[in-house]
Amino acid sequence: MKLSLAISLFVSVISAAAVQHVPEPHITSAPVTSDSGAATIHHEKRYKNAIINKEYREKMEAKKKAAESTSSKPKAWMRVVYSTKTERVIPTVIAGVTFSAKPPATTDGLEPWISLNKDGSPKTIKPDIKNGRIRKPSPTYGTWFQTASTIVYTPEEMGLEHLGNEDEVHEEVVYQEEDQTYHSLNPLIRCTPDYYKLKGVAKDQSPEPFCFPQDSAQLKQEKTYFVTWFSRFFAPEVKNVKLHLTYVKEHHMYKGTKRSEVMDKGGQAHANSFFTSDWIENDKGFYPLTIDPEWLTMKEPFRKVMLSLQPDNVSDEDFDPQANFIVIEIAKGAKVGKEHLLDLKKLEEKWDKADIDGVYDEGPNMEKYLIMMTMPTCVAIAGLLMYFFVMVNKKNTDLSHLRPKRALGRLTNHRRIPFAKKKKQETELPLSDMNKLD
Repeated sequence: MKLSLAISLFVSVISAAAVQHVPEPHITSAPVTSDSGAATIHHEKRYKNAIINKEYREKMEAKKKAAESTSSKPKAWMRVVYSTKTERVIPTVIAGVTFSAKPPATTDGLEPWISLNKDGSPKTIKPDIKNGRIRKPSPTYGTWFQTASTIVYTPEEMGLEHLGNEDEVHEEVVYQEEDQTYHSLNPLIRCTPDYYKLKGVAKDQSPEPFCFPQDSAQLKQEKTYFVTWFSRFFAPEVKNVKLHLTYVKEHHMYKGTKRSEVMDKGGQAHANSFFTSDWIENDKGFYPLTIDPEWLTMKEPFRKVMLSLQPDNVSDEDFDPQANFIVIEIAKGAKVGKEHLLDLKKLEEKWDKADIDGVYDEGPNMEKYLIMMTMPTCVAIAGLLMYFFVMVNKKNTDLSHLRPKRALGRLTNHRRIPFAKKKKQETELPLSDMNKLD
């Protein structure tokens, strides 16, 4: 016990000496002598060559050049459409996705394309070849965007008039391909009913005409997401649509849930939309939506929002946002400070300044590092000494009288583990038992 107390006092003294404040050095005025007035002392800066990691520096410079090259806007290009019309195409970049980019001269089916996550954020898909087959190829849309027409063949056209079947006709449905003049410049995946994700409590309600974002998805502020819809959902005469965003008041019993039963559990949409887009070409099929921080408040960092589309053949008075809708959640999100490279950036700036000005820093203050290393060293030494103390006194400790705890009963009351022998030492013969035999 005395040894452990001495070790504790030793550790306390070492710790107090390690954490005491070391005053910063400062320059005092020079001493004044009788021969000459105030003496002038010139302090010279100690020079120390900075050790620069050349590989790291080259890597950072390459990253900067790559960022500058990718941030530059793509150049415009010319093309001929419909064999006679020449037009100038200006590419645009939205949320990292380049639209109307100049297509390559040759294609092999391995061109990257843009898919969407369930919240509508873009992700690049790069096809590859495995076992002679292309994996993750560009999507095909079947007959969703084709126009169906029925052709009726008469007996004369089929060459059956000589058989006397004048009333027999043949009907055949023919699909006409969609004009790909402008759709071919869109790398984004298009919305079809194949990508519908059912919503509701029983997952039996269609989210038409929306594909992305999916119902109950969470969208973060200051980020751009793509809202996509099936353009053939509306009537053929619909040329433009508007996107409406409406706040949804959740039922107090289910507020904060992340599932897609907001409206089924008593949610109520506000009377007016807080955001309405301009007219969008329906055939385009997507709209880049950026979550504005003003849509959220400090008291409500999460809000449910209803998304709905208004076609141009429906007036504002007759438009019902709850006819076809999805409900998403907008949130502020967490801000993560990525400062793990802050020290390296400061060193890099210091080295650049040293190369320009010719002044080098004296190096790090070693006193701070010594103080920082003293505490863990003392703790490690104290732990090592305590280990040896326990090992030396191991033979004087008897824990055989301890029993495992029981779930119930009086046997659950145990004292703390003692480090002293509690077993009685029998020094005399048990003569009481012998007397009983007599």
